[in-house]
Amino acid sequence: MDSEFTYLSRCLSSSLFTFVVGQERKEITVHSRSLANLSSSLNNLMNGKMQEANRRRADWSGVEGMTFVLLSEYAYTRDYTPPSCSKREMPHLPAETEDKVGKAEQASDQASNAATDAATERETEAVSDAPAEPETPTEPEIVDDPKAEATPEAEQSSPHFSGHTLPYREKSIWTQHLQDKFKTLSVQYTKSHDCALSARKDVFAPKGNSHPWEDFTPVFLGHAKLYILADKYCILPLADLVLFKLETTLAQFNLCEENISDVTELIRFSYQWTRPKDALRLLITTYVVSVIH
Repeated sequence: MDSEFTYLSRCLSSSLFTFVVGQERKEITVHSRSLANLSSSLNNLMNGKMQEANRRRADWSGVEGMTFVLLSEYAYTRDYTPPSCSKREMPHLPAETEDKVGKAEQASDQASNAATDAATERETEAVSDAPAEPETPTEPEIVDDPKAEATPEAEQSSPHFSGHTLPYREKSIWTQHLQDKFKTLSVQYTKSHDCALSARKDVFAPKGNSHPWEDFTPVFLGHAKLYILADKYCILPLADLVLFKLETTLAQFNLCEENISDVTELIRFSYQWTRPKDALRLLITTYVVSVIH
């Protein structure tokens, strides 16, 4: 039965559909269900009575390849990786200035290395001066007593296991630690899983700039173009997600003389491709009057 399959299984078993994207007219083939499930508009395009549905092919040459990749990523994962920034050309500094900057950086590195070495030396001395810990006396082995009573049953989260759980019996001092061995592994795997989740969240998390020479124009326009595509095909959850990521990026964006053009390009694009009272235009307008003044 179809209901027994997971969403991903149904997507992977669906028919293929090809999109021709970008000015270079690159062909990208996807599983039809993954994109068709995003909105009724896409479903009609891919599975309805339109010519594209019959040919299993659509001409999206007006959509950039990267924008389509982000859309596809969202279709499969319900999230997307924020576009990357580029680097603008740094102005050429006079030779004397470059020499001073180089010497300052070298002095800073030397001071940092010296501080690290000193801290390491202090830690080594502290460890060597610390008194040795007394050895733990060896415990004699406890022989199993057949008449010994079993330990109480572990509490279960479900009352249905009451009276059915197996008791745990200690046989010796050496097997006492085995009872918590599985719990230790559970904690270890939980921490590993949490680290993996944190890394995954970090991949999708929007970030601001960290240097004036980072060009955030492709970041801003990447979000904006994805929003335009989502709005056109009524993919409302994706449109809301884009607005959230763009707002977060703008909130963390350090504005300066070198990167003001990044924001002005976003303003120009937004007003060119949106209507009055559009959510994207409202976001940009609010940012301008609140931050740029």
